Amino acid sequence: MKYLLTFLLMLLCGSSISAQERYFHELKGLEDSSGTTQLFYRLYEPKNRTCSYQEYGQTYTTNINPYKNHIYHLDTELNSDSVILRDYVQLSGFCQEIPYKIESYTFIDNKVTKPVAIYESIYGLSGSATLETYDENIFQIGIANPLGLNFQKSTNSLIVTSPIHEIVIKAVSGYGATLKKTYRFPLNQDSLWNQKSYYDDYPDSLLIDFSVLGVVDYNDDIFIGFKDSSLVLSYDSGDTSQVIIDNFFEKHSMFDASFEPLLIPPSPVFYLRNKANYIGNGVSSDIIRVREFGDFAGSRWEDHELLKNSENKRISIDYSNPDHLYLSDTTKVFFSEDYGETMQQILEFDEEVTGLYKKPDSDILYVLTKTDLYKVENGQPTSIKQVPVSNEESPEIPNAVSLKQNYPNPFNPTTTIEFELDKSTFTKLTVYDVVGRKVRELVNEKRSAGTNTIEFNATNLASGVYLYRLEANGVVQTKRLTLIK
Repeated sequence: MKYLLTFLLMLLCGSSISAQERYFHELKGLEDSSGTTQLFYRLYEPKNRTCSYQEYGQTYTTNINPYKNHIYHLDTELNSDSVILRDYVQLSGFCQEIPYKIESYTFIDNKVTKPVAIYESIYGLSGSATLETYDENIFQIGIANPLGLNFQKSTNSLIVTSPIHEIVIKAVSGYGATLKKTYRFPLNQDSLWNQKSYYDDYPDSLLIDFSVLGVVDYNDDIFIGFKDSSLVLSYDSGDTSQVIIDNFFEKHSMFDASFEPLLIPPSPVFYLRNKANYIGNGVSSDIIRVREFGDFAGSRWEDHELLKNSENKRISIDYSNPDHLYLSDTTKVFFSEDYGETMQQILEFDEEVTGLYKKPDSDILYVLTKTDLYKVENGQPTSIKQVPVSNEESPEIPNAVSLKQNYPNPFNPTTTIEFELDKSTFTKLTVYDVVGRKVRELVNEKRSAGTNTIEFNATNLASGVYLYRLEANGVVQTKRLTLIK
């Protein structure tokens, strides 16, 4: 017997989001080939709602707290920003909240057009983590959320790390399974995408037996990471490693780490940030400097915590002056010109500082607070972006037809497809299988200018890769989506 399931989502009267509840956090930056600063930040947007559903003739109502935590891209030359990666909670049947979280992301060759992200989706007691590249390749890497994602340019490979406390990579060796913590993912070997459908199929030759935290930009053969509880360094892309500090993990009580590597001949200096980015809180703590000192007796490595008695710390390194650091402590920003040995306060803001980025070869510092993104030049901060003050932002008319990547992707059984129209026009949106047969016609009508959203339900389709094609105003665009049941 079939039962009717009704799924209703109702906004509470007082559920509109104020500027105080929304906040900015997690600022990153890169310099493109033209020298333009490209910034990336998250905007956390909570929502309080009630959700009702019917089952076996009974109506059930529950409070839910979905949120958005999208990553935005701001081009500082064009002064334009847009969502580049989506992080959100989707509602499913029986008012279940399914988060699609971006755990890590990076860019191939420092190109904004080539993002790579790791998504985590947990639903009840099941879930998975998925590596997805800019060209829509997808690889399932297990349920544990990865610790790190780095790009090694010399080998055109991604270096993907599993958590310190949860080793998930397995490779068959001899009569048993050898546990590994990091794997290399060659981007130029398309056969791997087709042949290796899951992490435990991965060849042993591409696995690394320690948890890689970072790849040094100056020389990307140098990896730093954890092996057991010790901090290790590798000079041969992870093939071998040497311990530089024993019991580092226990000493600093590290349960997660983001890492900014910097190599300064003749003395390497690394900075590790032990962070705790809780949704709705956004705290960060513990910045550890690891530095090599040399004398007549040989070299030694020392670790030192910066701003030890402070909380909510952030750090940015001036790569054009590597002994120069910028650090924040709640609302204050400090500057050091001796690797953090001494510091002086240079700025203070009304709101908590949630991110820093120093533009190399300039006197420009970008400071992100919960409410504003500031450009600090010659010591003077200017707000260039503010948290939206209302739940409904003024819609902008796009200047071109554009088809967006569906989300979530992979999906089961529903996914959302967005496309933008620069004017009202007759529009077709069609789904095909990989041999070109039409599977579903989603849109075949005149659509208004702006952003259009369509939900695609693939309940009756088999798992696999499909194509979806947009035809509007003389423009044809096609993307891929993946259904996994």
